[in-house]
Amino acid sequence: MQPHTKQRIRFVSKCVLLLLVVMILAGIAYEQIGERLDRKRFPQVGRSVDIGGRSLNIYCSGEGNPAVILDTGGSAPGYENLILQMRIAEFARTCWFDRAGLGWSDPSPIEQTSAAIADDLHALLHTAGVAPPYVLVGASFSGFNVRVFAGRYAAEVAGAILVDSAHEDQYRYEPRVTLAPVNRLPKPIRNLLCAGVPVAARIGLVRFLLQQTGPRRNVPPGFTVDEAATLHGLELQTKSFVAAAVCNFEEKSPEQARAAGNLGDRPLIVLTAGQSLRVGDPEVDKELVAFHEMWVHQFQVQLARLSSRGRQVIVENSGHAIDSEAVLRAIHEVVMEIRGK
Repeated sequence: MQPHTKQRIRFVSKCVLLLLVVMILAGIAYEQIGERLDRKRFPQVGRSVDIGGRSLNIYCSGEGNPAVILDTGGSAPGYENLILQMRIAEFARTCWFDRAGLGWSDPSPIEQTSAAIADDLHALLHTAGVAPPYVLVGASFSGFNVRVFAGRYAAEVAGAILVDSAHEDQYRYEPRVTLAPVNRLPKPIRNLLCAGVPVAARIGLVRFLLQQTGPRRNVPPGFTVDEAATLHGLELQTKSFVAAAVCNFEEKSPEQARAAGNLGDRPLIVLTAGQSLRVGDPEVDKELVAFHEMWVHQFQVQLARLSSRGRQVIVENSGHAIDSEAVLRAIHEVVMEIRGK
């Protein structure tokens, strides 16, 4: 190789390296500016409570025991329960909260499995002065959180509502189409991507990609345009994406829920979606309907059997996002049963 060729290669390599460094520094600045703008655009709803070096956000209203504690499905912020909370507050003290990294809560150094979430919630409620007993409401993924909390702090739980809750065995049978794109990748690649999320977040890549998504489609009923914009903005925060990136999720929170045991004789209502997901492809829809039959008549029935006073309610006109009126009725029923009315 000629000397001038070697010099050219070294020069190009240095330019590429310099460009990469500049891009990383620009990405870090982009992320930091974005975080500051987020804090200005979305004034806090609720109050920050220090649970030991970091804060979680909680918002409570209403009076009367037992206190109703609302968790969210997926990685949605607690703000998603804003309207439902207002309705529940007419007959009971009720609180929604932001899990670590979501909404207005600080991120946690601990991976956000159901065990970590349950421990955080317990510390939050006690530090915030929300006295037990609690009626816990968990939707979808947060059904695991409810079960783990009830297993760890059984004396503080008066009852529960599981809203089309996840089940620990569903991942063995779930159709591929229901999985997020990243979960369809081979496990080694998925683990590599999952482990790289914190780094991608720090250099602004996660924020950039999230900003390319469209507006939230399924806003809870009753939300104003401004409230919907706030909810969507909170969900697009980088820290929320990082908090939700739990490697090998299907091997962690589900097993924690299984190990938590049952709810004894506490009142329990399991709300189940009556409508199957459909995508318009006859073959795929056939698979989805078959899985839904298993969901309704096997998995959700097993959840209702977690308590000797548990029962399943199939909400015929609802898909996975259960009708809020049905959720409200179930919460009212459990609260009144605990009060002995």
